[in-house]
Amino acid sequence: MGVEVTCHSVIFSIVGEELTLLLRERNEGPFRFHWELPGVTPTHSEDLGFTALRAVAPPLRLSPVPHMQQLGAYGAPNRDPRHQSVAVVYWGVTRYGDIQTTSSNLHPIPIGSWTSEEFRFAFDHQLIANDALAALRQAMNNTSAATQLCEAHFTMSELQHVYEIIFDTKISAGNFHRKISNTPGFIIPTDQQIQEPNKKGRPAQHFQSTEIVAISPPFQFQATPPE
Repeated sequence: MGVEVTCHSVIFSIVGEELTLLLRERNEGPFRFHWELPGVTPTHSEDLGFTALRAVAPPLRLSPVPHMQQLGAYGAPNRDPRHQSVAVVYWGVTRYGDIQTTSSNLHPIPIGSWTSEEFRFAFDHQLIANDALAALRQAMNNTSAATQLCEAHFTMSELQHVYEIIFDTKISAGNFHRKISNTPGFIIPTDQQIQEPNKKGRPAQHFQSTEIVAISPPFQFQATPPE
């Protein structure tokens, strides 16, 4: 019997004040009623990255997901009790507004749920999700990928809040703003300035991002350890 190969996607977004992961609940065995990362089998003519993207379309459009990259291959013996299998995994980030959950069985599950001991993952998908979370945080420290979780136009405070959500920590605004401003290409000022509700003084400057750039030297943010 041959080895079954599937491609899976780990897609992060921010909903409200929480980092979320797109998951679906299995309705058949094995691991019925457990949660899994979306995955499909590649066709003979498909690039594996496209296959992973097809696994999340819908609820995402079948177009490149920002910062989509390969996480790795997972093929431990007995990861699937039915047969020998290998999962090639990609991860990416997207704005929650780009997720059309009404037409899909995929749901954005908050990090507080899927990292808890009580949460039931299928197969080895808990290991994969944790590896992807580590890759996400590493990318946030080393690149400007956090801008892909902001709206098209955003304030410096909104960008800072993305980092605070991902690392579950508070960040010094002064040092953060200087680091961002001193990294060429990280953000681009726009002509848009909006007075924030209940705030006096100058309107908040808005920015946009047109590319993902490297941060040198990188940030050194660490996630707050669970209590």
